[in-house]
Amino acid sequence: MADPSSNGVYSRPNFLPLPALLKMLDGLDRLSAHWAPSQSLGLLGRGHTSQIRATDIAVQAQLDEIGRYIAPAALQWARTCGFWFSDLAPIQLFPVKMVGDAQTPAYQDPHVDSYAGQPNPPICTNVFYARTHAIEGGGLAIAKSESDLEEPIVVQPSANTMVTFAGDRVHWVQPLFAGERISVVIDFY
Repeated sequence: MADPSSNGVYSRPNFLPLPALLKMLDGLDRLSAHWAPSQSLGLLGRGHTSQIRATDIAVQAQLDEIGRYIAPAALQWARTCGFWFSDLAPIQLFPVKMVGDAQTPAYQDPHVDSYAGQPNPPICTNVFYARTHAIEGGGLAIAKSESDLEEPIVVQPSANTMVTFAGDRVHWVQPLFAGERISVVIDFY
């Protein structure tokens, strides 16, 4: 069972075994031509923040492959953290790449994840840090409550770490001033 003193934010380093992590990174590398600036996609990332649109048919095979490596482990981990849903729970999976810049840092505005066709926020949000390199800043901030954004719980990104929290919690990414971080978000509805 996950640590009950975590304030509802669960973090697990060394999440994937090395062979699965390497295959996942290879899948992400093969998506390199498909990253698009988050703002141009109408999403909440700013600065040098890019995402892969799951609706892009050209990337579906790679996203499915990435999902095969991370989704079952994320499902098991979320249940260990106390979240319950069926094996057939709708899933939303999308990679996010942020590149730090001291002048125009990458960041994400406060938000709650949502998915077309789903009337409610996810049961839980899982952020898997696939790759981090020489980062300064870029912490994942999670509000303790919707009305308290002033003192969030902040998790510093670290490669091969999974962070899980209730899907209705407001969260954002603090400014990333240097380095690169690639995460994969897995939401269960």
